Amino acid sequence: MTSVDFVDAIALAKHRQNFEETEHTRAYREMLAAVRGFQNAVVQANPSPEQLEQMTTSLQQMQAMLEAQALPEVERWYGRGGGRDGKLQLVTPQLIFEEVEDDRIHAHTTAGEFYIGMNGAMHGGIVATIFDALLGRMAAGTQGRVCRTAYLTTEYKAITPLNQRLDLVAKVESVERRKRFVTGQLWHGDTLCATADALFIEMLPGQQ
Repeated sequence: MTSVDFVDAIALAKHRQNFEETEHTRAYREMLAAVRGFQNAVVQANPSPEQLEQMTTSLQQMQAMLEAQALPEVERWYGRGGGRDGKLQLVTPQLIFEEVEDDRIHAHTTAGEFYIGMNGAMHGGIVATIFDALLGRMAAGTQGRVCRTAYLTTEYKAITPLNQRLDLVAKVESVERRKRFVTGQLWHGDTLCATADALFIEMLPGQQ
């Protein structure tokens, strides 16, 4: 692959899905896990002025180090993968895919404190983002279709708790040519926390 920007979504998506696990990339995965841990810690603490000054300086130094290593999207490791442990990303809690079929998915996740809305509940926008990731994976199916979200509707049934296992189910309801209508459910034990229905459109060659 070259360092030029892609305009073909299918080519870029297939490149992103092909992610070789090496010692170097495993270290990157561990770094992202450390970032998740930092995110969870930072939202729970009220640091002292001295601690704030120390952390701000350290973060600015690390930011400068990373900016010096910046690469075009096609060459980045972030957002790559998509197997059982999901993609290398920080937007949502990590999704663990237990079963992936062409018409149904079972997965689970545990959301840390970083994703809090208020009063111990997950932020509603994060719930919707989880569904977008889950249902997008469902639209891709076992063939790795490249799709984009046309719409996604989320209904909130109960509080979605943090720091506890959440189970996710997605299924394909119907297919009309390039349109894939999918639905999802988010459960905490026997409690249905949220549902979603969405339409994903399969991309054509040359589309961005």
